[in-house]
Amino acid sequence: MWLLFATITVLLWGTSETIFKKVSTIEKYSVLKLISFNGIILGICAIVFMLITRTEINLHILITYLPVALIYIASMFCTYKAMTLVKVSILSPLQNSSCAITTILCIFLLKQEVGIPQIIAIALIIICMILLSINKDEVLRLESGDKEADKKNAKRAYLLYLKGIAFALGYWFLDGIGSFMDDYTLEANLSAEQVIIAYSFIYGIIGVICAIIVKFKDRDYKYTKVKENKLKLLGTLVETAGQYTYIYAFAFGDAALASPYIAAYSVVTVILSRIFLKEKLSKKQYVLIALILAGMITLSIE
Repeated sequence: MWLLFATITVLLWGTSETIFKKVSTIEKYSVLKLISFNGIILGICAIVFMLITRTEINLHILITYLPVALIYIASMFCTYKAMTLVKVSILSPLQNSSCAITTILCIFLLKQEVGIPQIIAIALIIICMILLSINKDEVLRLESGDKEADKKNAKRAYLLYLKGIAFALGYWFLDGIGSFMDDYTLEANLSAEQVIIAYSFIYGIIGVICAIIVKFKDRDYKYTKVKENKLKLLGTLVETAGQYTYIYAFAFGDAALASPYIAAYSVVTVILSRIFLKEKLSKKQYVLIALILAGMITLSIE
């Protein structure tokens, strides 16, 4: 059953990530706007879901899940910020190799078992991730005729690229820790329904705070304009649906396997970014991404 929920999550999150990349490149304060939209819609969906399932939620449950939720929300800030600086076709497989952290923690702390191929896959992912993050092909190559100006622009472009990679690694670390804590929480304390509702309520509060900040920074921005916000709304709804299938994938399976399988939604992101965002990569980048994805898939094989 976990495989079905995990596969649905792969398709949903690969699509939402491509949409969010599009938004992040055309809007001011896109990071705060994406967090606010995600949080508010998640909060609304949680209320409906709670009423339908009649799930018990109290202050103790919210406090129990608070550390996990804050880690996840911080990771979302990192990925949305990275999207403004790095191609999503590079960003997605790089940061989603966080499944290696989850698998390692599950092996050593939760005593979940994996084989030699999975151990090799973890090493492969980390090596390819390092090689991808130092790729200088992302430096802007300008030909203005002024060598000094070109050199400065190239340096500035590479520094921005490295800044994006740093945020991607922030997501990589935080998401890996968060996924492990999710599995631990599901096994030890809370039900899948309590986890998704608690996460959504906490994210909803953060979303409202971000919406208030946006209104102070951009007073002309209107959250109620559906046409203006249609991409954010679409991406958020798809992302939200993925949050529910993600939790059930963890509830029915071990995170040591479910996490790397879901992380392979990068395949969907790379394909869609090539089709809709017209992102082009070098042969070296494609090879590294393919190896990272192969490592993810290997980790998911029981």
